[in-house]
Amino acid sequence: MSRKNRKPIYTLSQDEAERLIAEVKNSIEKLFVMPVAGERNAEFHVLGDDGEKFTIAVFKGAINADRHSMSARITRLGVPLLRLCVNGSTHTNPDGTRISGTHWHIYKEGEDDWNAQAADIESPDFVNDTIRLLDRFNVIRRPDFQEKLI
Repeated sequence: MSRKNRKPIYTLSQDEAERLIAEVKNSIEKLFVMPVAGERNAEFHVLGDDGEKFTIAVFKGAINADRHSMSARITRLGVPLLRLCVNGSTHTNPDGTRISGTHWHIYKEGEDDWNAQAADIESPDFVNDTIRLLDRFNVIRRPDFQEKLI
């Protein structure tokens, strides 16, 4: 199925998505070890004031260390609410517009997280970009971030 013809998977309303993004959240874990280049499945969890649990996933590129992404999704439903792609590939939105370089994906009812919006990030830093996502996702108590010892 082409990107233009794909159907949304999630049925979360726009009001509910915006409420969940804005809700105050706190990290469940006290420490998060940042992944090394190419490591998959690095995640930690945050809890919203209403009891909803969210998963924060973090990935660092294997070939280009300045390419990384972090995302926030509802744990029980898997609904992606917010994602930051730093130095990512060019993204084509459903309307055909193309966004190159660093961009945000924000859930939109009827389009899931398929739309990208340019993000103005001058100097990519893996930990600081993770904190940018947490700021936008309203996580006020965060884990301590530690580099992985190899």
